[in-house]
Amino acid sequence: MNDVLLKDVIRKRLIEEIDASGLSYAEICRKVGINPSSITQYKNSTKLPTIETLAKICEIIGADANYILGLTD
Repeated sequence: MNDVLLKDVIRKRLIEEIDASGLSYAEICRKVGINPSSITQYKNSTKLPTIETLAKICEIIGADANYILGLTD
């Protein structure tokens, strides 16, 4: 999978999982300790979360990081 396609998969799956969690973006940002503009950047594909941030988000929303990273379906 090329880098552009992988970034798109990560972006789509991350936002999909965040939206499915039922938590607000502001609440997730507060719990993770990131700026609310970060999620906007993830949505717009201008930035991807670090591995540490992704792990924290997954823990908070109950998502599988392997799925978000495109390692599983």
